Amino acid sequence: MPPEPIDPAPELARIPSLDGLRALSIFLVVCLHSLQRYGLNHHVGFVWYALFNGGYGVSIFFVISGFLITSLLLQEQRKRGSISLPGFYLRRAFRILPPLYVYIGVIILLGIAGRIALNRNDLMSSMLFYHNFAENSTMWSVEHLWSISVEEQFYLVWPFILFLCMRRSGAAWRFSAAVLPSVILVISPFARVFFGYQKNHLMHSIGVRYLNFDFLMFGCLTAILQHTPRFESIYRAATRFWWLPPALIATCSIASARYQNYFDLPIGYTLNGAAIAMFLLWCTRNPTSLIGRVLNWPPIVKIGVLSYSIYIWQTLWLHHRNSEVFGSLSLIGTFPSNWLGFFLCACFSFYVVEKPSLRLRSHLIQSFHIYATKRQAAKS
Repeated sequence: MPPEPIDPAPELARIPSLDGLRALSIFLVVCLHSLQRYGLNHHVGFVWYALFNGGYGVSIFFVISGFLITSLLLQEQRKRGSISLPGFYLRRAFRILPPLYVYIGVIILLGIAGRIALNRNDLMSSMLFYHNFAENSTMWSVEHLWSISVEEQFYLVWPFILFLCMRRSGAAWRFSAAVLPSVILVISPFARVFFGYQKNHLMHSIGVRYLNFDFLMFGCLTAILQHTPRFESIYRAATRFWWLPPALIATCSIASARYQNYFDLPIGYTLNGAAIAMFLLWCTRNPTSLIGRVLNWPPIVKIGVLSYSIYIWQTLWLHHRNSEVFGSLSLIGTFPSNWLGFFLCACFSFYVVEKPSLRLRSHLIQSFHIYATKRQAAKS
């Protein structure tokens, strides 16, 4: 039996507003990191941390990832009749790895030059995507890579689970696919509270650092259940007034900044994830609304397209210890020069690394598909 061909990247409909939401997410992240640096020498009220809640920016990223990946896989199933797991993993590898490894390569070169202290465990955990579980991390230049580790772990497991579920006939696939996200969403708040309030350091870390996959599951569950009668009734109630979900997000952000884990662990993360999912879906369905036009405005979309590269490079420019890198030129590592710095690095990464990598990906997948098709034809 010939090997399963890796399908070309599926030409699926672009989901509106997602790039705009990515732009909002990365804006919140870089604002928080800038605010944290400013707060080292100045008093910053909790209202500012509520307004520029970078943690919620990461949460939006996670919900987008769960929704987008699940939606694309479901679209591929409807269009082609099956999901190509090799194709999915190959597309993700070419999308994620080259920009990340170029950044880590630069960090290693800076370490060799004596500008950054290197830690082998930090480098390995960043390159192999388990940095969210790394203990005793010492490299500030890769500390932000915990979130891409969470996403890559999700990419590794979830498509395979969805593939198995979609082999069931009728509506049974939807029920089975919704089971795991639902269980995670129900269990996570209780598990966070149980572990988060333990005095043991390891158990406490589990509660406050590791149990954050439910944001991804909110996105997955939304993509799976949308268009079903019960979900649509919930959606209509939640978005009867469009401003209800963002108002809840803002309220959660204020409570999070004020009470932190006392609010986030038991209820805050869950309320926020649900509100983000509802607002995300509303934005994708209302691209001609005022909010939709803003999110789909070309300059905003461009920031969203650059968001992955911005995410990778922003810590090097925004962290308060980047004087180790810039030395006597430390002025370029402070605002507003540091914003210009990470933006230029992001543009370089996108145009010199990301786009060529994506073109190579398309060429390789297409070539493999043609080869596999010819091989199958020759044997038939």
